Amino acid sequence: MTLKAPLFACALALCLALAIFPTPASATLLSTLISGSGTITVGTLEFGNFSYLNTGDMPTDAGVNVVAFTDGLGNSGLLFQGAFIDFLGGLGSDALIGFSVTELNNSKIITGASLAGNPAVLGGNGIASVTETFHPVDTATMLSIFAISPGITKSTDSGTFVVPHTQVIVQKDVLNFSAPVGGGVPVLSFITQTFHETDNNIPEPAAIVSLSAGLLTLGLYRLRRRRR
Repeated sequence: MTLKAPLFACALALCLALAIFPTPASATLLSTLISGSGTITVGTLEFGNFSYLNTGDMPTDAGVNVVAFTDGLGNSGLLFQGAFIDFLGGLGSDALIGFSVTELNNSKIITGASLAGNPAVLGGNGIASVTETFHPVDTATMLSIFAISPGITKSTDSGTFVVPHTQVIVQKDVLNFSAPVGGGVPVLSFITQTFHETDNNIPEPAAIVSLSAGLLTLGLYRLRRRRR
């Protein structure tokens, strides 16, 4: 069973409309960030080491915009925008986005992350999903959003790292799959990614050395007094 022509045309038009909504003037092509080893700084976080792989109907890195993003809670991150899609008749489409996030403020540390987007399946059955993993490996925070038709839709997810980090490597996998029978058009046009930060209560190395030297001096002083 396939979509009728008018329905398919409507689904395609809606998909393209979602995928090309206006983006801020500060948007940077993912291909530019990759080829130039570019970075984006948002708040006290620096995003870099961008990479991208794609199969099927997913856009190339030249078809993905990257924008500095801050959510309503003040958390810093990125917004990715592009036509992440899987048309009928294929074997599924996949895009893998990689990047690093580094805390530039020594008094802060990264404690968690949030993921959001607009996955949908238009006109039939299929799956549109984003699954996100982190390195160092943190089993508590594999984030995912998805639309399963027929079924349910989950557009936001968040988690707290078991151990806070000053740098995190992110792997964001976008997988869309149109069902072989009664297939629709799985689409996703934007993904927002933010990171949670808190004060870093771990002493700086210089402070540890200074404290150790002070304790050593005090210990030697007390030892001399006892010998006298």
